Amino acid sequence: MNISDRIKSAILSKVVEPKDRRVGVEEECIIYTADLRRLPVNPCGEFSASDLLISMNENSHGNGIYTLEPGGQLEWSSPPYKNLNDLSNAFNKHRTLLELIATEYGLRILDLGVEPNYVPDDIDLINQLKYQLMDKNMERRGTLGKWMMRNTASIQVNYDITSAQDLEEMVFVADCLHPVCAYLFANSPFQNGKSVGKENIRNVIWENTDESRCRNLIDHGIDSPQGLIDKYIGYIMTVPGIFQLDENGEIEDTDQTLGERLNEIDNLNQVRVDDIQAALHQIFTNVRLKNLVEVRGADRPPLDYEIAPVAFWTGLLTEKSVRDEVLSVVIKWPLNDRHDWNKAAYRLDSSQPGPDGKSYGEWNEWIGEMALKGLESRGLNESHLFQPFFNIVLEKGPFGFQTQRAFELSDALLKDFIFESETLA
Repeated sequence: MNISDRIKSAILSKVVEPKDRRVGVEEECIIYTADLRRLPVNPCGEFSASDLLISMNENSHGNGIYTLEPGGQLEWSSPPYKNLNDLSNAFNKHRTLLELIATEYGLRILDLGVEPNYVPDDIDLINQLKYQLMDKNMERRGTLGKWMMRNTASIQVNYDITSAQDLEEMVFVADCLHPVCAYLFANSPFQNGKSVGKENIRNVIWENTDESRCRNLIDHGIDSPQGLIDKYIGYIMTVPGIFQLDENGEIEDTDQTLGERLNEIDNLNQVRVDDIQAALHQIFTNVRLKNLVEVRGADRPPLDYEIAPVAFWTGLLTEKSVRDEVLSVVIKWPLNDRHDWNKAAYRLDSSQPGPDGKSYGEWNEWIGEMALKGLESRGLNESHLFQPFFNIVLEKGPFGFQTQRAFELSDALLKDFIFESETLA
């Protein structure tokens, strides 16, 4: 078995029956202190994000796992569930715990996708070698990588795989529909202490983080569901590594591409599953593969709507009849239209043209309706987790827009507005 076959085997190592497919979510949030400063990242003379992490994991009682992002953003990784109502219940337990500890230590939980007040140089980097190496990589390979690491928060949705074809269809559809996700779930109204206007700022940040490992799969030549896994493997082999694992499984620096490293240890018969997973985790495209499918395009949503992007993607990707209907449309889009479509996602302007002569807004509405159709077809009473959110966005625009309009009508300073408004827990 050559290294490409080993990678493919690792990706498909947890294939399940369709009836057993489960869904998980990773939710991030930026946290402030009582006096409206970003919570310190590393242990210090006051309660820090590192202390928060310990408290959350000690009290989670099996309801997921907590980790920290490089700027101290708290991330909750849920248990996986077949029914999104069970996932929603698990989220509510997580949120109750977070609010309990936040109250105890006077913390403020921000439900926005981009840090509104501070620039990256204001934020300490977590004291972990992996992120220190990533920080150096971002200095070399992109203009906004430090913003991504320290000053963004998002929702990522994870899906079990039922077959190679299932994976390829899910990934292709999700890659085609990234602009819809980026619009519907845009929730980053401020940056550098001011409104961002129509700029879809978290999406822009990710587009300018690292061209070699971010953006859409179509940007890396993966433009069809046929043979997608093999094309994905061929792509990742060319990407410069951020880190590698030594013989003891510890992180160390590297000057090789992911492929050079994997081929080197494969030739020595020393490649491990952990080496392959370490490589797969160094890809940050809007849809990526591990031993599951991870969809990464949504901003961290407003309070009470955290499961909306999960429901959106679940309705589209897991109900085969709906996925087939969507796939039959998007697979016909010319490549030039798709590239232009992805650029439209830099701005929150629903009048922009999209594929097939339809506007961005028309596609947003149709895809949202298809997501609801898929949720109804699942027969698990899950539509309520997306329908209210979708109705509000169709009527009033993305939540980021709504927050900017509310700020313009207020007399408050931005920091006071953010922490006195209903966008905060």
